[in-house]
Amino acid sequence: MPTRLLTVIAVLLLQGALTFGVHAESGKSLTTIAAVQALTLDEAARHHPVQVRGVITYSQPAYGIGFMQDETGGIFFKPPPVGDPGSPDLAAGDRVEIFGATRSGQFSPSISLHPDDAPRTGEPFVMRVVKLGSGPLPSAPLVSVDRINTGDFHDQFVRVRATIRQVVEHPDTAVGQLNVDASSRYGPLNIILMCPKNEQPTVRQWENVEVEISGVVSGEANERSQLSRVSLRVASATLIKPGLATMQACFEQPALGFRELLQYRPPQPGGTETRQHVSGIVTLVNPSRGGFYLGSDQGGLWVRTPQQPPVQPGDELDVIGFIAGGAEGVWLEDGIHRIARRDVPFAPRVSTAKKIAQGGDFGSLIQVEGQLIDQFDRPSHRLLYLGAEGRTFYARLAESGDTTPPLALENGSWLRLTGVCEKPNDPAARESFSLLLRENADIALISRPPWLSAQRLRWLLGSLLVLTAAVSAWVLLLRRQVTRQTQVIAHQLEQKTLSGERRRIARELHDTLEQQLVGVSIHLDTVAECAPELPAPVSRALDNARAMLAHSRTEAHRSILELRSRAIEHVGLVGAVRESVDALQIITPRITLEVEGEEQRRSQHIEFQLLRIVQESITNALKHAQADNIAVCFRFAPDELRVTITDDGTGFDATQPPAVHGTRFGLLGMRERATKIRATLHFQSTPGTGSIVTVTVPSQPGNQPPAPHE
Repeated sequence: MPTRLLTVIAVLLLQGALTFGVHAESGKSLTTIAAVQALTLDEAARHHPVQVRGVITYSQPAYGIGFMQDETGGIFFKPPPVGDPGSPDLAAGDRVEIFGATRSGQFSPSISLHPDDAPRTGEPFVMRVVKLGSGPLPSAPLVSVDRINTGDFHDQFVRVRATIRQVVEHPDTAVGQLNVDASSRYGPLNIILMCPKNEQPTVRQWENVEVEISGVVSGEANERSQLSRVSLRVASATLIKPGLATMQACFEQPALGFRELLQYRPPQPGGTETRQHVSGIVTLVNPSRGGFYLGSDQGGLWVRTPQQPPVQPGDELDVIGFIAGGAEGVWLEDGIHRIARRDVPFAPRVSTAKKIAQGGDFGSLIQVEGQLIDQFDRPSHRLLYLGAEGRTFYARLAESGDTTPPLALENGSWLRLTGVCEKPNDPAARESFSLLLRENADIALISRPPWLSAQRLRWLLGSLLVLTAAVSAWVLLLRRQVTRQTQVIAHQLEQKTLSGERRRIARELHDTLEQQLVGVSIHLDTVAECAPELPAPVSRALDNARAMLAHSRTEAHRSILELRSRAIEHVGLVGAVRESVDALQIITPRITLEVEGEEQRRSQHIEFQLLRIVQESITNALKHAQADNIAVCFRFAPDELRVTITDDGTGFDATQPPAVHGTRFGLLGMRERATKIRATLHFQSTPGTGSIVTVTVPSQPGNQPPAPHE
């Protein structure tokens, strides 16, 4: 029947398109609904004149809604403004002739009687509706609910079979309208029913009753002109025919056994067109899936129904519904139930994981034992992962389960679970089945895991391994630390011993040899002063002796300085320079030492080269410049170390420094030492004004001394 109807509609639309083409060329009005429906939305927006006759199928002028139908199809029309004196009151069944204009609807073209949509071109056109009489509504084809949502019957007057589930009065009580939620085996259906207040109680009595309804398919469209929010607009409660007798007959027929029903295999997707009767006890309610499980001595069955109010576990029901089948098995669709008894005890079937995995207990209330492998907390429930007999399965609490605190479970515990057996969501999943639990009491603890479980054993072994590794690492580190510290102590002891011995030898040389040399020098000077007229050979011998004595004093002084300079390892650069200055104070002019800033140690190599530069500068000032006063200044800054040696000697021409003679260190040697440590050496001097020697060492990562060992 639907295929033949679609063929007729297609032919009529084609005729309408041809008719529209003729009328569009001649400028005449469109005279059939098919001709209007053949327009595109853009073409309909040009407000072409329309003159059609048909039957009103639905009218609600207060909301600007009207539908009419002729032999070629149905269409929406926008009625004249409320209160228009030339417009008659319209009701479903009225035969009318409409003079209007085309209008672009959201989903398909429509007709308008509103002045705002009058044609803008052509001869003056009067938009009006003429009531010709009243009669029966057009015959309506029987259409399934799923076909309504496709748009094939948009604006058409059709019949559907559905079960009324809930009746709600319109918020505006002045409007005689009911919003009815219905369902069928093909899905839900929204119904807008024009119904006076005195008839509304009768309609409410039809809740959970299967009815046949005649109405107009109406819907809205989204921004992409796709049909949405489809409803069936019904003009009167008289267009609803309840099937009370048919339902009663279904309830009175013998109840099918679950085993017989579960063996049903539909020949094609979908199910039977007649309801089947089953009886059982509710074992679990699952509102999120819109239904409940029934149990009997033959197994279990899933029943999908939006019937209100919901049932409770333990209710014994008579249920009629459509048998449906698919990948999930066989179930009952769009069920209608009647409660026979309440709080009927129902014992679960005791089974094993191996037997359940064979598939014979799906949908049944079962009791099975398993060992808890893991558990996961979800926002709405706790998920348990268990295993037994080489099979694994899940267990979780249904949404309708109680809120009592769950048991504190340890992985490895053996549990006894009671719940409805379900197939895994993924056929390829490794889990054999899943259990849907009714309440936390469905989880019974059989035995706790032994304290020394595999997990604890792994933890202990891991902890022992970590502890062993930590102790071994600590021993190795301690051994290295002891070895390093021993080496440091030995080195420090050796250095301290060597430094002390050097100091002792330096003091002995200073207190004995150097003092004796000074005494001999004084005696020789006395001899020279007392006997100025010595013979030439004696005078030459005396001068040679005095020269050799001066050289010996110089060498002794250098040896003392060399021995004293080793103290730099322990007292630092400033301390080493201070010791050198103290050793010279006896036989030299006044030497002062000044330190600006906090002393910052440099590497031993740098400090040794700086010490040699300072010693050489002092020696040059004493021997060559005959200085009376010498000042040594250390300036420590974060970015550099600057050492300045100032004397008041005879000076020299800094632009032409004196040449190096013999074994003298000389200025060239000082420059070489400065170059080794990447320092800047600067001489400032003129003859007769003294000299200033400045050496600057920048701070570099390699210039820092190694950190001392604890």
